[in-house]
Amino acid sequence: MKSLIYGGLSALLLTTATAAMAEPATRVQAQAPLHETAMVFNFTGPMITNSGVLNSTHFIRVAVIGMSLQELMVSIPSQMERFDSVQVIDQSGKAVPSKVSVSKERLAITFDQPVAPGSYLQVEFRGVRMTTSGGDTLFYGITARRTGLKGEIPVGTARIQVPLKG
Repeated sequence: MKSLIYGGLSALLLTTATAAMAEPATRVQAQAPLHETAMVFNFTGPMITNSGVLNSTHFIRVAVIGMSLQELMVSIPSQMERFDSVQVIDQSGKAVPSKVSVSKERLAITFDQPVAPGSYLQVEFRGVRMTTSGGDTLFYGITARRTGLKGEIPVGTARIQVPLKG
């Protein structure tokens, strides 16, 4: 008789404990999506916000965040045969005074005045001619130099999908 009572009591305690443990797990699962959607991004350096092609102009937009920029460097894709000019404009569409130096694989843009944080720059390669008939994806590696800093800061890779010529 004692074993029957102890067995019944054990089963009751086990059922009660299992139900109590299952309830908090349900609450945790219900709260998990709230934490996933509450992500906060804190960017502290320049970043690429857009890139693309318009007629024979390739453009790359860089947000200047967290530091002033003295120089931007752009690696030139191997498919790019040549371009007529490079222009850098700000968010108001005005040309940013700068000096451009070009080598076969890289373009360096040195600004006359440091570009302040909170703005963006758009680098435009005008009159682009390529060794391909289109359909390729071009990758432009972007680095920057901060005012007073000797090393380069990696900004990212701009991806430009070149449309097929038709």
